[in-house]
Amino acid sequence: MGPSIVPSPVNSNVEDDDRMEGDDQEDEVEDDDQEEDDVWDEDEDEGQDNGQEGKADDGQEGKADDGQEGDEALQSEAEEDIMDACMEASRCEPKEEIREWKELRDKLKADLEAAHKQNESLTHMKELLVLQNFTTLRLRGDGRIAASMQIARQMTDGVGTHFARQICFLARHYQLFEQLPPQKRGKYLNRLLLNDEQVQVAARTYLTAIPMGEVTPLRFCRMLNKRILPSLGHTLKADLSERTAWRWLVRLGWRNRLLRKGVYMDGHERPDVVEYRNKTFLHSMEKYQKRMAKWEMKGSKCMRVDPELSLGEKRIIALFQDESSFHANEYKRTIWCAP
Repeated sequence: MGPSIVPSPVNSNVEDDDRMEGDDQEDEVEDDDQEEDDVWDEDEDEGQDNGQEGKADDGQEGKADDGQEGDEALQSEAEEDIMDACMEASRCEPKEEIREWKELRDKLKADLEAAHKQNESLTHMKELLVLQNFTTLRLRGDGRIAASMQIARQMTDGVGTHFARQICFLARHYQLFEQLPPQKRGKYLNRLLLNDEQVQVAARTYLTAIPMGEVTPLRFCRMLNKRILPSLGHTLKADLSERTAWRWLVRLGWRNRLLRKGVYMDGHERPDVVEYRNKTFLHSMEKYQKRMAKWEMKGSKCMRVDPELSLGEKRIIALFQDESSFHANEYKRTIWCAP
């Protein structure tokens, strides 16, 4: 037998080492591939995140730009509305040169002094004081809306959005025209009440129920204050005047006419009048004349001849007249006629 070949332990160790190194290299390659895959995955995730962030940023920027443009558009529309309201309230053209508040401050001070001297209304003085405070805030650096809101909060205990808008309108009007807007306050309550259909129906019903010639402004005024308006739920601080009732009658179509004489009918020759005159009146007058004084001409003078009276008789003095005059001041000279 030949000698057997037994592998040396060194060679086997070397082969084992080579195998282990090969396995380690394979593991390293696999690890490298896994790392590359992880890197690619991270890059993809970052790309997606960047894409989403970019879209979000672009959307927010777009929305922000749209919001700013929308705010500017609303602000411009609000200014145009204020301009239109100012033009409609003043009914005149604005100043050719619109001055700044620094220049208008002196004019406001002069207007306030003039208002004190002329004893202007409380509303007029209040508007000038509001404009003076508004000017101070504007010169301090506050915006138009911020200044208006600050004044409104001070004057209305923290709630005054509508009042702030009124202050903006007042300030813009004064800057355009350099004067306060005209006051529209007046005694318009009665006119508004008469425009109410229920009030008109109740008033017409009452007037048509009164006999012809009995309608007067005083009577109508009393009925309005005591029955018509309270029955319809209208409560007034002060009663309507007779002059107001007069105007209401005119607006409802009634007219005050002057009474004049019409056709005169002579009734002296009527049968009943002739009978009364011949049988009653003339016989009575014949008796009365015996107790009346007579006037006779003696020469150029007219002398009175007294009657011969019996004991207990008295002289009768006759008062003759063409027509009955004892009712002269009892008849009406004017009358309210229905439409």
